[in-house]
Amino acid sequence: MKKTIFILLLLVSFYNAMAQGFGAAVSGGYLTEIGSFGATGDLIYEFSEKWGVSTDATYSVADAKSTRAKWFAVDLNARYKVYDEVYLLGGGEYLSITLKQQGLGGGSIGQESETSSNDFGFNAGAGYKYNIIDNVNVFAEAKYVILDAGYFHARLGLLFDF
Repeated sequence: MKKTIFILLLLVSFYNAMAQGFGAAVSGGYLTEIGSFGATGDLIYEFSEKWGVSTDATYSVADAKSTRAKWFAVDLNARYKVYDEVYLLGGGEYLSITLKQQGLGGGSIGQESETSSNDFGFNAGAGYKYNIIDNVNVFAEAKYVILDAGYFHARLGLLFDF
């Protein structure tokens, strides 16, 4: 019984220690290459006062005449707080692009075709986090992604600390 209580207390204390620097965010932003807005979900872990790591997934769709472009990007970034809540970030990105060409008349004349491509790249950027209430923050972030077709991604969102 003592071992069970000890293990339970150890797990609870470990969870509390881990949860101090953990956060999740939702945001919306503009991606220049696709020329559209996208939605992003983030997971953030700050393991020291200055350093942290984040991962995010962005989904964006753009329609132009008879072409529909779908982007899905996943980032893994290191974050460094420069001053107060201003941070720099840098890391890698995986980008999946799907282009769907409809035939004439929205697909009624001619065939539809779909092509996909994947790419890996690097990104660098900066952001700022502003605390609204206890565990809720507003943040703004801008980064440039270096790929074959590099693009700029600016976004605004809500960050929840756990």
